[in-house]
Amino acid sequence: MSQQNFASNVVEKCLTFGTPEERQILVTEMLGTTDENEPLQVMMKDQFANYVVQEVLETCDDQQLETILNRIKVHLNALKKYTYGKHIVARVEKLVAAGAANQHFLGKVESLIMEYV
Repeated sequence: MSQQNFASNVVEKCLTFGTPEERQILVTEMLGTTDENEPLQVMMKDQFANYVVQEVLETCDDQQLETILNRIKVHLNALKKYTYGKHIVARVEKLVAAGAANQHFLGKVESLIMEYV
């Protein structure tokens, strides 16, 4: 899936501008039909398809993100050994840091609200 330059560009645009239902179809295709994550594993290591995986991480909904991150985290150490896999590791780390920052920020906001209630 999207292992050619122009194909990956098309799929990225579909993810960016597609409907939630269309994104779900693409995510389902990426995850594959077995527990071995074959399409996702190949895509994370590919010079063009890794950009599609990164775009999915940015555009999918929370449920899809959780599913994809659960599949990716199993392979994080192995991905660090691949040139293009490193991009996925960096994006996942960025998402985790942003999530932690958002949780921290939301916790502070909630504390401030509770002080005034």
